Amino acid sequence: MMPDKRPGLHTIVRAPGLIATFFPLVIGTAAAVIITGEFRPMGAFFAALVGISLHLSMNVYNDIYDTRQGSDTLESSECFFSGGSGVLITNPELESMMFRIARSGMIVGLLGTMGLVLISETKFWPIFVLVFLIAAFLSKYYTAAPVALSYRGMGEVAVFIAFGPLAILLAAASQGIVWEPLLLIMMPITGIVTLIVTLNGQIVDLPFDIKANKTGLVILIGLRRALHLSAILCLVLVANLLLVAYLLPNGYSLILFMIPFVITLIMAFRYLYGDLDRSDILKKGTGLLFTSMVLCAISIMAGFIFVLLS
Repeated sequence: MMPDKRPGLHTIVRAPGLIATFFPLVIGTAAAVIITGEFRPMGAFFAALVGISLHLSMNVYNDIYDTRQGSDTLESSECFFSGGSGVLITNPELESMMFRIARSGMIVGLLGTMGLVLISETKFWPIFVLVFLIAAFLSKYYTAAPVALSYRGMGEVAVFIAFGPLAILLAAASQGIVWEPLLLIMMPITGIVTLIVTLNGQIVDLPFDIKANKTGLVILIGLRRALHLSAILCLVLVANLLLVAYLLPNGYSLILFMIPFVITLIMAFRYLYGDLDRSDILKKGTGLLFTSMVLCAISIMAGFIFVLLS
């Protein structure tokens, strides 16, 4: 009997990318616990259920509609941080199953929202419902017609909102707190990290997006300006982190945790500002920038957990 070569579930849902949701949920929860001194495990569980299931749906819908509309190809999917999974290109018969997975993610997200409503005070109910409705809409219509935000130059706004303020709001409200200065200042951080990753992926996918008429921000403003914008966003990110470190008790530890991220970031832009006409240098620089953002997410989570436990 021939072994089944079809992709596994972790490939279909692009499981490694779920760190983009795990990241704001962890630091949002940790910050709320630092402020209140109380941890609500059921709140954290249901918030994770909502965030991860809706992100999973987004990944699968993204693969389906990008493949249908021609922006995902075998060549573009070779890059590990952009271009989709390539599952439907090699296994088109899986499309109906992928739709079921994406819709199941929506249902699980709804159930998680209902769980949060059941265990929380009534004043938080509108927040949970609003977060679910906005996140569910963005999950599908980031790429799906007729809205297709990422094809109309609005995908970057959706990414920033979903993985920044919306995710932090969900995590904090699940712990019974929302409008605290520390939480408000934290909200842009995770959105900026995910936005930089999105722009980075667009730089790599530029020739494929042009062919598919997928109008991302990089196409709208050009490669060089997109690189400048990424650099500015990185500076804003570092400044935001310094402000958060100032507000946190023992916040100096967060700065120490950020050293690997900053070193990799500098290396990435040395490549990116080297020669944009050389594809090998461009891929090297975008790969390093992606690595620096992953290190940033891991470092911030580790820093917040260290502060929480110290």
